[in-house]
Amino acid sequence: MAGNVRTEEDVRRLLHLAKLDEEDLKPVVQSFYLAQDFTREDLKLMEVTPDILNQILEGERVIIRGDKSDPAVLCTDTQTYDIKEAGTSNSLLLLPSVVWPDEAETNDKDDGITIASQEVAGIFHNYLELHLCRPRVQKLRYLMEENLYTGKEYEADNVDVKYTFEDLLNVIQASPKELQTALRELQACCIDGFWRMLDFDYQFSVFNHIVNLVDSNSWPSDGIPLQAVLDTLEDLIPRKILEECFHWYTEPVGRTTPEGYDLYRWNEDKICAFLGEVILRPTGKFNLEEFLYTWQSTVPEGITTNLNQLKVGNLALSSTD
Repeated sequence: MAGNVRTEEDVRRLLHLAKLDEEDLKPVVQSFYLAQDFTREDLKLMEVTPDILNQILEGERVIIRGDKSDPAVLCTDTQTYDIKEAGTSNSLLLLPSVVWPDEAETNDKDDGITIASQEVAGIFHNYLELHLCRPRVQKLRYLMEENLYTGKEYEADNVDVKYTFEDLLNVIQASPKELQTALRELQACCIDGFWRMLDFDYQFSVFNHIVNLVDSNSWPSDGIPLQAVLDTLEDLIPRKILEECFHWYTEPVGRTTPEGYDLYRWNEDKICAFLGEVILRPTGKFNLEEFLYTWQSTVPEGITTNLNQLKVGNLALSSTD
């Protein structure tokens, strides 16, 4: 350290060589010296946005995710960023501490220069930069389809792999908020602490129970009481699954029963898309006229089908003879 300390004479000599006046100096002159090992292969610099920096300073979780075969991403609580390496011709210095101009105390001595020695812990010419990207949730469906839920009567002997939300965060490159959105889009349910997709036939059975209950009670299609559905069918279907399935195919109407329970109406597009898939799934193809007739006959009373609704379920349809 002693050999790295600059004196006032050194500073004045450098000022003269640089053709600067002593009055141009900040209150504190900082003298940088290199650490014994400044190559620092164990560290990477990353440029972050002000929002991400604030989250880090506030103690919020920021995580780099990815398997060995995945390009790494950085995830905040709500967003996902690609991590790319960038280079610069400038030298980026890493210092454990530094005195910023607004932090320096004014030197009242007319005949002295305050010098602070600062160690340079590393020199870098590459750094990591972030680019906002879509969450990489493509393999989420595959993970969910490994162990579809087929009913509580089959769960006792089910030893297949199941995933908690934290398990999924460890293997899916997405923020918690984006993962929640992806699970909703897959119509996955949290059952006994594990996220599961329903077996298609089981999901159809749950849907049919709800439709049959509505028909048997002659409830209007825009006045379906959720609470009554749950109370009536929970002995047949786990209440959590029943409630999730109900919300997949209905939407609130902004009214309540006299007892104060919320009323819902059928979501026609989602119901028609689902029942269209029910018809097409076993065969994969169908005569168009026969399909349209069969499709219309399967939907609840008062709902009209149209081919655009199949896009809701990502189905493609072409006419066959």
